[in-house]
Amino acid sequence: MDKLKVLHITNNYPTQEYPIFGIFVKEQIDSLSDIGVENEIFFINGRENGKLEYLRSIIGLKKFLKGKQFDIIHCHHAFSAICFILTGQSKKFKSVVSYQNDPANEHGKKLFRFVCKFTNAIIFKNNSPIIDHTSIYNQPNGVDTGFFYPINKNACLTKLNLNTQKQYILFVSSNFLREQKRYDRFHQVLAILQGKYKMNNIEELRLVNTERNLVPYFFNAVDLHLLTSDFEGSPNSVKEAMACNIPVVSTNVGNVAELLTGVTGSYIAETMAPEELAELAYKALTNLTPVNSREALIKKELDGKSVAKKIVNIYNQVIQ
Repeated sequence: MDKLKVLHITNNYPTQEYPIFGIFVKEQIDSLSDIGVENEIFFINGRENGKLEYLRSIIGLKKFLKGKQFDIIHCHHAFSAICFILTGQSKKFKSVVSYQNDPANEHGKKLFRFVCKFTNAIIFKNNSPIIDHTSIYNQPNGVDTGFFYPINKNACLTKLNLNTQKQYILFVSSNFLREQKRYDRFHQVLAILQGKYKMNNIEELRLVNTERNLVPYFFNAVDLHLLTSDFEGSPNSVKEAMACNIPVVSTNVGNVAELLTGVTGSYIAETMAPEELAELAYKALTNLTPVNSREALIKKELDGKSVAKKIVNIYNQVIQ
């Protein structure tokens, strides 16, 4: 059987200046390569080259596609799909679009309807009432469990030059402090823990635009990952914490409730209130029960290889 040939069009991909910008896209492509998919990448670097890069990419992509054969075009993010559609090649190639968030939080429902009209399938990272498993699928990103795994905490603290006597709480925002991540709310939660709960030994640890090889050490150095976002799709940081057996406290966003079902020592807030998040964080930080989140992650088939196989199944359904 011939290898599947896939072109990935993405406006999220690591660069030298932003080493974890779109790292989840790169790692998903790598996991597809590991199971025998032949991948090519067309990167629209709008972050560094400005919005005009999207217009330039339409011409560049049209030239790139001329005479090429791909089984599937996989567009990562709605803007990547728009660039593909505007090349006028959407009838020639079968295509799949990965939305990172709910369409309402990714440039709106009108744009979503336009994308649906000119592509063959949509992948959401979290569940949605419009998922039908024939043209709209729910498939979160996977985690490389060979890269993210439990490492001795003190060794990680030492490697990162952190205080081995402190309790660290992790804030993650990939390549910059994104507004939706609500660093202000995170900061309020820490203030409540220090004030109301007398936890004067805690400190924040921010993971923003960090070299990828150091990221597992950040997760394993902390006592808690606190997610305070207003909205998410399927937050990779929660799954990475799970792979390292690090407890999570989160607002009820995206598919976090689904991820943490059956996981001891991790908690989901019913509200966005810093007071409730602080109460749950205190509960997580003082919990003495062993955390089993890595086992739960693997049982849910959210390791990179399992997810890659499921994506290939989606590709095959679209091709057929």
